[in-house]
Amino acid sequence: MPIIIKNFTWNQTSDKVSIQVPISPGTPLSKIDIFTSPQYLKAAFESFFFEVLLSHPVDIERSSCTKTSECIFFDLKKLEEVHWDSLEIENILKEDKIILKLKLIKEEHERIQKNVEEKRNQKAQLKRFTVNEQIKLDTRTRNVIEEKKKNEENEALGDLNKWKKNVELKQSTNVPKPLTREYRDRSIPSKTIDVPKPRNARSLQILFTPRELPTPSRESRREEENEFLAKQAEARRSAGFISEDLRAEEKNPQYLLAKGQEFLKTKNYLGAISAFSFGIKISPNFVDLYLARSEVHLLIGNFSRAVDDCTKALQLYKPLSSVNLHERAVCLGRRGMALYKLGFAKEGISELQASLKLEENIKFNNTLAEYKMEYEKEQDNTQSSKN
Repeated sequence: MPIIIKNFTWNQTSDKVSIQVPISPGTPLSKIDIFTSPQYLKAAFESFFFEVLLSHPVDIERSSCTKTSECIFFDLKKLEEVHWDSLEIENILKEDKIILKLKLIKEEHERIQKNVEEKRNQKAQLKRFTVNEQIKLDTRTRNVIEEKKKNEENEALGDLNKWKKNVELKQSTNVPKPLTREYRDRSIPSKTIDVPKPRNARSLQILFTPRELPTPSRESRREEENEFLAKQAEARRSAGFISEDLRAEEKNPQYLLAKGQEFLKTKNYLGAISAFSFGIKISPNFVDLYLARSEVHLLIGNFSRAVDDCTKALQLYKPLSSVNLHERAVCLGRRGMALYKLGFAKEGISELQASLKLEENIKFNNTLAEYKMEYEKEQDNTQSSKN
């Protein structure tokens, strides 16, 4: 049964209320559970419990709570600058107190959920804006490259045409005169020798036959190669995704991300990896594709690939901000799980701890506890074998 803390102290000013709750020495700060709302405060640690129903509501957004090794300090901002006769609500029945407490907890949960939903919507809008800007940037870059290629081609053709005109001009001005030989005997007619004109210059264009395989083409291997390519195409189609079957408007990173997530829900892991990989090929800096593909690699046991995708995603989630805090926490957690499975137990546990410092996650928390237990058992077995 929990021990209720009653030896707390409080004081007030015109606009603030301060509450100091003592804690037992040696209590880990991470084990202290705190809940705050405009009119209800709660703190629980070990076998101790503290709660208070405030007589007046406070501005929870402008208030703060500080945990030290000796006490928990609540610094509360008053909504109205009035003097409080007492800290807690007085003259209230136990049943009414429980009903009021449940109501305040429910209102605070709804407020937190609303804030989370608003942040999620803002984040989704920011992602859509970022993707559109990236697509526009890629389009402008391609247009600039195409324009440069076209200018270089026109310049090269201009130099070639100029050279041809100069050659034709020289040929027309340097035509040799007919070679004649005059004899003393005027009765013999002169003989003229005609020299043929030089051949016109032409340019040759060499085209190579497209080939899927990197090896040279051989007539004796053609049937085997065609059979291999047909099997590969059929395997990609059976997975549910093949880039050649996509329409032009479907070759969009956002569409491919949604398509891969659909494959993941139906456990079509090969199709999901194909969709995410093709999206990365189109837009290498679209970080959500790396994050999604790391989840699939982790599910099918491609732990090295999962580590690579999480590392690449963490490089792209810069600068660090609260907008991408959830994604960075997920990347660290998945990379920790993959490293542990690859045999790097210490590094994997460290990554999971770093993830939980950024954001609490029930799955990662349970996984970390399981990994720690296995790691400690292995250490004990190793130590006993040495002895």
